[in-house]
Amino acid sequence: MKSTKLILTATVIALSGFIFGPEPKADIIILQSGDIVPGKIFGSNRDGLDIMQSGSTNKEHWSVKMIDKVRLERDVPKNNRIPSWVKVLSQLTTNQWTHNFKQIPATVIDKGILKDVPYISFRFNWGEYELNIYGDLERPACIEIGTLGLLVKNKEAMTNCVNFMASTLTRSRDKAVFKLLTLSTKDLLKKDGLTFKTILPDEPDSYGGWWVSVYDEKALSSARASAEDLARITQPKQMPKVVIPIAAQVPNYYWSESDISSNSRHSAADSCHGGAVYVNDYYRTNGTYFDEHIRRSPASSVSLMARTGKTGQ
Repeated sequence: MKSTKLILTATVIALSGFIFGPEPKADIIILQSGDIVPGKIFGSNRDGLDIMQSGSTNKEHWSVKMIDKVRLERDVPKNNRIPSWVKVLSQLTTNQWTHNFKQIPATVIDKGILKDVPYISFRFNWGEYELNIYGDLERPACIEIGTLGLLVKNKEAMTNCVNFMASTLTRSRDKAVFKLLTLSTKDLLKKDGLTFKTILPDEPDSYGGWWVSVYDEKALSSARASAEDLARITQPKQMPKVVIPIAAQVPNYYWSESDISSNSRHSAADSCHGGAVYVNDYYRTNGTYFDEHIRRSPASSVSLMARTGKTGQ
């Protein structure tokens, strides 16, 4: 399983010789197995990375054969009320109640305020929770977290989600709004351009889960993908039945059929034209979305990303 743009290929050559300062920020490491491991990267050589996992005090050297991609946490600009996706995910991994993280296929949403807004999706605690981050992932327009399955009516799980959401935002006034939301009924509050919302499992756009979210309506509107964008950064849920000659294949399929069938949300579009999911590695520049896989070569320069924290914006 792959990640999104924001986690660039962990090429040993590119990382060779790179050393962080004495107090590195949290990093995200994606393993070849698809597991997401929070931790700190202290350096590298041609064989792999020196990593300290979150909650551990011991450094370990991990072979490059184990690692798919890495992404470093960036400083959040002061005017960003919703932080970058990697800051959000790093914050999530610091909670004692979270574990077993995996990125999953993000189904293209075909209605409502999130219609055609690209996003990345993660499940954790063996699928009991889901986190979604929308739009330009360095400057998200929306983040939401929800409970699934047996936890949809669990008050402790709901409280976990609300407390986490409050912990991610950069302004204390925004954090306080989450404490005003009711959890067992549908609720919506607005403050200074942000909307804070809870969604119940029986609502049409809930996909059977309980959700709490924060979003900027103007940012969501500007984050919506065009038809051309969607063609570049999505793949069908149902693979073509006719084999297309390799030379004629335009799209690259990054999610397997089993990933999609077992992990992605059900969309109303599925019943009529198969639906689609976003590729696991997109980015946005100058208002246009692109598939990071197309741009990235097997030996892409992670050293630049590692030293600057930049991701091609």
